[in-house]
Amino acid sequence: MKKIFLLLILGCAFTAEAQYGNGNGNNGQRQNMRRTQMMQMQQEAPKPNFDVKNYLGIVTYDIKKAAKKSSIKLSSTEGKQFSTILTKYNKEIKDITRINSFLLKSTKEMVENFQKKAMKTRDFSKQPKIQKTMNETLKPISKILKEEDLKLDTTIKALLSKKQYKKWIKYNNKRLYKFFDKKE
Repeated sequence: MKKIFLLLILGCAFTAEAQYGNGNGNNGQRQNMRRTQMMQMQQEAPKPNFDVKNYLGIVTYDIKKAAKKSSIKLSSTEGKQFSTILTKYNKEIKDITRINSFLLKSTKEMVENFQKKAMKTRDFSKQPKIQKTMNETLKPISKILKEEDLKLDTTIKALLSKKQYKKWIKYNNKRLYKFFDKKE
């Protein structure tokens, strides 16, 4: 009986030692390996990726998705007009971006170069200057885009019912971050 009791106690002790360890066994080695791996893997900061088109609000519409979100059937006459309006708008926006592609590309490069330098040196003191020059160079494009958006909004508003127009505005504000003026 004493032998069985002694074996039971020793078995429990070995089981507890195997499960929990005392910090310097296998468990400690795993923790040390994790620490060294984390130290070896130096996390690099993400590369700057400034999206000029997103900044300006340049959007080309997916006609089927826009019609679906606005509750318009493309097979109807209203849907066909909606489709031609958006097709024309998309073409004009693509022309604007193509004409100003050099300006958009140079602005993107300017901002990304500043971000790279600022991340290396941790000096963000020139950021207001960069923002000011970026806004000044992109202001003419922004004006043209706003005019096109207003034209689109007035034609869409004349075409759709109030309920459909509300859905159109909701789709633009939530999904595409386009804000049309609510002049009613």
